[in-house]
Amino acid sequence: MVRIQVLTLILLAGIGLYLTPPALHSREDDAKQPAKVKVLVAAPDAELSVEGVKTKQSGEVRSFITPPLGPGHWKYVFKATWKEGGKEHSCERTARVDAGQETTIDLRQPEPAAEAKLAETQQPAAKPDRTPDVVFVPTPQEVVDKMLELAEVKKGNVVYDLGCGDGRIVVTAAKKYQAKATGFDIDPKRVKESIENVKKNHVEDLATIKKADIFTLDLKDVDVVTLYLLPALNVKLMPQLEKLKPGARIVSHDFDMRGAKPNKEVHLKAKDEYGTEREHTIYLWVVPWEKEKDKP
Repeated sequence: MVRIQVLTLILLAGIGLYLTPPALHSREDDAKQPAKVKVLVAAPDAELSVEGVKTKQSGEVRSFITPPLGPGHWKYVFKATWKEGGKEHSCERTARVDAGQETTIDLRQPEPAAEAKLAETQQPAAKPDRTPDVVFVPTPQEVVDKMLELAEVKKGNVVYDLGCGDGRIVVTAAKKYQAKATGFDIDPKRVKESIENVKKNHVEDLATIKKADIFTLDLKDVDVVTLYLLPALNVKLMPQLEKLKPGARIVSHDFDMRGAKPNKEVHLKAKDEYGTEREHTIYLWVVPWEKEKDKP
């Protein structure tokens, strides 16, 4: 059952806006529950309207609640307008709201790419731009946790996972540390899986997944870079990694970076997806890293 209503807006101190549907009464009233809506916008001063009515909140995250709602779906139309690069942009979305649940609506990308916060496209091309450089092998969660711990990830840090696979590093960085985490992968299948993982864990406000070639990325403003590639690919990335700001951390699962001496090297045992246990190695470098002489 879908109920689409014209709403009025009432400003409530401390809790944002109360989204009010038209007066309805039925035997379901006793079981009604309010719903929450979290709206993500591209700029703190973005103008946000609901059903054509301007709201007064500011900030990049806006919070709303509804009155108690009955069974079925309720729909609200949100529209954000903001300026960027001297141009005006807008994004309009319809949020489906269910009683007793929280809904997140992302308005941070200009139309027509309203769904593109989590990826350059929610429906990537059927084939990658080129063949992925490595075969996807999931990193055990214990190793993920140790990588982020070793990198000393902090709240607000910018974390890039190059070759994000199913997005587990990005999700963990956002969920456990409240870091601003972005995962990059060239394989559309991996991008789709990562987006689903981000949504499943409700970290859309902190985690982003993008379909991109990692060898084209600008890394200069990143605090932490995570890798699970191959030694030759780590070396290929070194010109980009050298441009990281001083103090930035790089952590790599299992593979070193020839020519760069790690600050730390940690070994731990962990089981893979099939229950097979083996020893894993995690390497940590802090920028600028110490050069390592070629091994004989």
